[in-house]
Amino acid sequence: MFKPQLVFFDIDDTLFRKWENFLPESVLPAFQALHEAGVMVAIATGRSPCAIPTKVQAVIEAVGLDVLVSINGQFNRFRGETIASHPIDPADIAEVIRICRAHDWDYGFISEEKMALSSDRQRVHDSLYGTVPYETDPDYWQRHPIYQMNVFITAEEEAAFAAGGILQRGYQMIRWHPLAVDLLHADGSKARGIREVCAVLDIPLAQVMAFGDELNDLEMFKTVGFGVAMGDGREELKALAKYVTTPLEEHGVFNALVQLGVIDRKPWGAA
Repeated sequence: MFKPQLVFFDIDDTLFRKWENFLPESVLPAFQALHEAGVMVAIATGRSPCAIPTKVQAVIEAVGLDVLVSINGQFNRFRGETIASHPIDPADIAEVIRICRAHDWDYGFISEEKMALSSDRQRVHDSLYGTVPYETDPDYWQRHPIYQMNVFITAEEEAAFAAGGILQRGYQMIRWHPLAVDLLHADGSKARGIREVCAVLDIPLAQVMAFGDELNDLEMFKTVGFGVAMGDGREELKALAKYVTTPLEEHGVFNALVQLGVIDRKPWGAA
């Protein structure tokens, strides 16, 4: 039995299935039960605050959220107040734009308020379909802090992008679609955001639990005291997890919290 002070949840394919716009009905009761048990509820996501799905946002508004680690740890809040943020240097943004324009690649900017793209060409549309509203504004970065960029390139084009030298300035690429990568600080991750938040709140990392499914959750699992992998998650993450639950359609989050003794409830669907 593990009694955490704080539980982090990834969004996509942990709480929410974006392609089906599906959120299990057990998520809201799970969050309520955690709060009733005196456990703080948190989200750790690659998404920006502006890109949290409507159904997830509705749960947050209904029961409250203690901590938000967003944009892969680049923008982090405690009960609505910013704890730490890590914007990209405008000079580096300008260099990414130069590289992309030289190859006729599209690019995008992520702030806490908006996602803005260089264009709405087919590759951009195909990558972002069904995810988050965005606008075309290639100069958005000149007026707002940018915490992460998108570069719309294939795996075969990554080498040409890297040859431009931007990665040597302290950045990393994380592929999230066959046609797109995230570009962020090399030390940026959900794990960094969690460490920053826990340091401010004086919560030992050993007393933190996290749920996830993807490769960008690996560092998070290495950082917290107890990692729970979704049943249909990556095998690499399952190997690192302390517990593997069922997929979200089978109420994996709620039932894991019950079976691990974090909340005092019957398994979902039990008589």
